[in-house]
Amino acid sequence: MGLKMLLEFPKILKRIRTEHNELQVLIDKHKIDLTIADNRFGLHTQKIPCVYITHQINIQSPNLIKNQLHKIHGKYINRYTDCWIPDLEGKINLGAGLSHGKIHDNCSYIGTLSRFSQKATSENEDIDYLAIISGPEPQRSEFESIIINEFKKLNNKCAIVAGKPITKNQKSIENIQYFSHLNSNELFKIICRSKKIICRPGYSTIMDLSTLQKPAHFIPTPGQTEQEYLAKLHGKENGWSAQNKLKISSKLEFKRLPEIITNLKNLNW
Repeated sequence: MGLKMLLEFPKILKRIRTEHNELQVLIDKHKIDLTIADNRFGLHTQKIPCVYITHQINIQSPNLIKNQLHKIHGKYINRYTDCWIPDLEGKINLGAGLSHGKIHDNCSYIGTLSRFSQKATSENEDIDYLAIISGPEPQRSEFESIIINEFKKLNNKCAIVAGKPITKNQKSIENIQYFSHLNSNELFKIICRSKKIICRPGYSTIMDLSTLQKPAHFIPTPGQTEQEYLAKLHGKENGWSAQNKLKISSKLEFKRLPEIITNLKNLNW
């Protein structure tokens, strides 16, 4: 992952410069008064106030590039009028070392954010295991394939939300209800119907689960240091568990699935 990031760095810088120039044109064309950028390094300007949103003030990255990346990130944060951190400011928070520590003068905590506004109900739980698939390719597709194969081996009612928003397809695969994508309202309903959740521990997912208060098992995307950090951080609390020590090949992620299923059965919020 570290080597890949280094190789992609020139392309990333080029894209940052391009989006910065594009923004100047859009501001003039549409008479924009304010920009709010979700982790976009290039959407800053001196023409109008601009806000940068990030939960990762201290980027979790390979040691090879960690210090340099932290300096570069701080440089971009300071180009914005304000930096909003979606987390709680005190000791009880979700980001820990990601969102806390030494922060810049233009940073402020705005509390956690979620697409959901209420705790999930548990009155009609007819699905034993729900897998929510997300992340970049090819890991997303590999993760989905592993989940499907392992769910087929269970004598349980399972469901998968595949994280493919371009298509909207619903089908049945043996004991599995399969949804290519669900909107927020539909996703809330199926989460309420599910006893346990298996998912990647992305920060948005962590914030959603904190609101929903639903037992979950985290399996980090191989090589994504942020997810590995969050899985370790939250893997033994709030009814959540985590599989932290992963093999290099994501195809081996579910080697411990029987143990994981047993642990999930014993989890309560």
